[in-house]
Amino acid sequence: MGVDSEVPDKPLIRPDYRHVYPVGIILIVLIGVALGVRHWLIPETFGQFGFYRGAALEDARDHGMSYVGGAACAECHGDIVAIHDKDAHGGVPCETCHGPGTRHIRDNDITMPVPATREDCLVCHRKLDARPGSFPQVDWQEHFRFLGVADTNTACVQCHSAHEPLFMDRDMRKARLHPLIHQCGDCHLGRTDPTTPRPDSHPQIFQCDYCHPAIAASRDKTSHKKVACSTCHMFVRENSFSGRIVRNADPRFCLLCHRRTPFKSPAGPPMIEWPGHIKDVAGETPDAKRSCTDCHQDNIHDMPTKVKGVPHAL
Repeated sequence: MGVDSEVPDKPLIRPDYRHVYPVGIILIVLIGVALGVRHWLIPETFGQFGFYRGAALEDARDHGMSYVGGAACAECHGDIVAIHDKDAHGGVPCETCHGPGTRHIRDNDITMPVPATREDCLVCHRKLDARPGSFPQVDWQEHFRFLGVADTNTACVQCHSAHEPLFMDRDMRKARLHPLIHQCGDCHLGRTDPTTPRPDSHPQIFQCDYCHPAIAASRDKTSHKKVACSTCHMFVRENSFSGRIVRNADPRFCLLCHRRTPFKSPAGPPMIEWPGHIKDVAGETPDAKRSCTDCHQDNIHDMPTKVKGVPHAL
């Protein structure tokens, strides 16, 4: 008691890192190989323009030309280009549908592809929630039922010419400017029915019946009450507040629905023989040039000469 007891010293244990050496050597070798491969793969001019190759400009310049542009098409097909530029496909370059034209330009014996199936058209016009409401879209099954198309293998080009899909009687780019028309689908995913009841707190939107209530009401009393206004008065959006609206009076436009064809059934809209119909009713040559609406306007909607001070007959 009182005497300090001596505690024996613990033996000194040195740390052993020999098991780490192989792992470290492997990591060093892998990093060296990665750096070597990276150096070998990176082009010499990489980084000259940020994360791009400087030589890419020369590569693009030396690459053979594939697309020739609409001006080259017009040199031989000026008549087709003229009607194409006027109609709804005016903003679609020829080579979007027909493919690159370089080989055709060099050798006329090489023909251009002519898309003629329904799927060719639906690439752009299939109804999708991802597309804006102002873009022409179609649910082809519903479209066929509405028109009474009995043969489901019918191609779009049976009615719609690819160069004049809507047979416009004037240049769309010269149609009058119109306030922006909103579609339900512009804001509500999957909502396309404009007759859907809206809550009292819903913001006011500009639709056809907002400015033209009398015309919209008169249409509801005719045989065209199931036809949306935008079916005949196509609206082409130009910016965030306006677009161009086309009132089409070309007889071929009406015939898209009303022309008698073998692939339609009697269940669809009333059909007529063409040009037999116009030959039956046209007593003189000037009559043959009149539009369908000159005689059948009452079957569509009332046609006041002016609406809110703006001439309606455009």
